[in-house]
Amino acid sequence: MIGIDIVEIEDFAARDFSRIFTPRELDYINRATNAARKTEVMAGIYAAKEAVFKALGLSSLGLEILREIEILHGDNGSPTCVFRGAYVQLSISHTRHTAVAVAVAG
Repeated sequence: MIGIDIVEIEDFAARDFSRIFTPRELDYINRATNAARKTEVMAGIYAAKEAVFKALGLSSLGLEILREIEILHGDNGSPTCVFRGAYVQLSISHTRHTAVAVAVAG
């Protein structure tokens, strides 16, 4: 299955999404060099969580499951997904205004 999500970065600028992100995700987000970059990273991770949610067909579990979907980044910056042993390929991209993520489960 394939999942895709796109979000407006400005929607993440002044809001607290800490209940959605894991401690390791928050650590990665907080390493951003400035507030604008932090917002871009946060939006990208959120879009990736939504894309994984869609690719794995998790709608019956409700959006609360987003906290369990963990998006991590390797040494080279490539995103990976940790969720109940599922293997999901990810790609995240963004401009100054939007973030998009694609997830392929299989």
